[in-house]
Amino acid sequence: MAAIDLKDTRLRFQFYEGLDGDGKPVFEYKSYSYINGTASADDVNSAAESLAGLSEKTLSNVEVVKRFDVNA
Repeated sequence: MAAIDLKDTRLRFQFYEGLDGDGKPVFEYKSYSYINGTASADDVNSAAESLAGLSEKTLSNVEVVKRFDVNA
């Protein structure tokens, strides 16, 4: 029987950088690893707010990225 194992969890921040020459938004991305995969949504949100507060850039979006291994 196949099993799915959590490999790692990351927070991925999207920061607004401004507009390019065509007027399209430009974003910069930053990822933080070693996030507890079993952390609650409130804990993840609190950590994201704290980490984003360390940047001078405007935070646009935060994603939780979980990667899994599928073992047959």
